[in-house]
Amino acid sequence: MNVMKPANILIYTDGACSGNPGPGGYGSIVITNFEKVTELGQYFIQTTNNRMELQAVLSALQFCIENLESVQTLQIFTDSVYVIRGATEWLFGWKKRSWKTAGGKDVTNQDLWQQMDQLLYQITLRYKIKIKWSFIRGHKGIPGNERCDEIGVAFSKKNLIELFSGLAKDYFFDVSVLPIEESLPEMKPLGGGKASSTESGHQKQTWYLSLINNKVAKYTTWKDCEAAVKGRPGVKFKKVTSADEEQSLLKSWGKN
Repeated sequence: MNVMKPANILIYTDGACSGNPGPGGYGSIVITNFEKVTELGQYFIQTTNNRMELQAVLSALQFCIENLESVQTLQIFTDSVYVIRGATEWLFGWKKRSWKTAGGKDVTNQDLWQQMDQLLYQITLRYKIKIKWSFIRGHKGIPGNERCDEIGVAFSKKNLIELFSGLAKDYFFDVSVLPIEESLPEMKPLGGGKASSTESGHQKQTWYLSLINNKVAKYTTWKDCEAAVKGRPGVKFKKVTSADEEQSLLKSWGKN
């Protein structure tokens, strides 16, 4: 577990939506110098889960700009692959193409992404603040994520919930203990199955092949492939995204 240096800001975010689209809400936690904690949240009558994930981050960033001084770095913990990939990989291309995807379609949630673009410009270029995006998995017992989920769900259902604003020593959990970051996974397609999502908005099918004891096996998820090859010496494995790529890989392994 890691502990951030003083003068940094730690942010947890999560979004919730009933029906997707439907009533929604978000929850955010802003931790200042490990001394002060501020919770944020809001209800939306008609929205989507991705919009709430975005809104959670936007609200936290806006709060930082308006209320905090002497910020050196921001670390954002979110379970949304969509938000992280959009902010770090896709945003520049969208903006360059006048908010169109590589396929020529309008960018989904363009209004919120434009807000994100403006906030990131202010934070990173005007105020020279570094942002670290950290992926964590939701519903894994991480206190910051669980609390944001609790806030977001409560707002989505219009349930009464009290937002904390006060000293970190009085908060629900020890804010100095940070969760373990995970590598950013591929996005899940809307209709199920294994897929990676590109900034163009198209879904690319993926699967995995392994060569164990000179026998080829195919897996639909990395989890299954990893379980088969982990700890076994001399095995080969790789992700593929098309039949041609699969045939090329099998040929390189000496298989038809």
